[in-house]
Amino acid sequence: MVVGTVFIMIFGLATVSLVDSVNESIKNSDYDLPEPRVEIVSAFDQEMSTGPVESLSISNPGSSYVAEICTISGATGNGLTFTISVGGSGEITGVTIVSAGNGYTELAVRDVDCPSGGSSAQVSIDDLHDQNNISIINSGSESIDLSHIYVTFSNTGENETGLPFAPFVNHYSGPNLYLFPGESLTTDDFALDPSVHGFAIEADPNRAFLAIYDYNDAESVTIT
Repeated sequence: MVVGTVFIMIFGLATVSLVDSVNESIKNSDYDLPEPRVEIVSAFDQEMSTGPVESLSISNPGSSYVAEICTISGATGNGLTFTISVGGSGEITGVTIVSAGNGYTELAVRDVDCPSGGSSAQVSIDDLHDQNNISIINSGSESIDLSHIYVTFSNTGENETGLPFAPFVNHYSGPNLYLFPGESLTTDDFALDPSVHGFAIEADPNRAFLAIYDYNDAESVTIT
């Protein structure tokens, strides 16, 4: 009987020791892993004061032009190209945009500049494409490399999802390489590009999804 009682006491003490060891192990491993937190403050899709050209109209048809790819002179923007169709006297009868460019001003009348020459033709910039910008904030306690922050646009009404892109690498021209706790940054204004964002320049995505490591955040896009 004494032997049995001693055995039970030893077993009980061993069990208590094992439980204490497990608890200490759990205590030692109970620490917070780094958890970067970045949130979208705002995401806008709207026409800016300057931007890519959406539509042109003929203000003066001119003469002596040939059908080819032309541009405009005297403009603040760059990259706009368009084809022209011409009538019997070389007057411009139609324009079709090839590349929308960027940095142009709406309602501006500009001279047509073509490789083969021509005289006096002018076109009016009637409308600009919308551009986008995204503002984010570091709401956590970890500094975050901007190149690790990705955004994906989607159009929930059409069930379309774009391509993940790194806005603060491709669309941010400021000096920061990291987003520090409490700091907020905004991208430059940028037009949609199907090869970068998965949406054509004229598209209107209505959701921006942000992802970084194991943290993500979604926000509606304000379309104006």
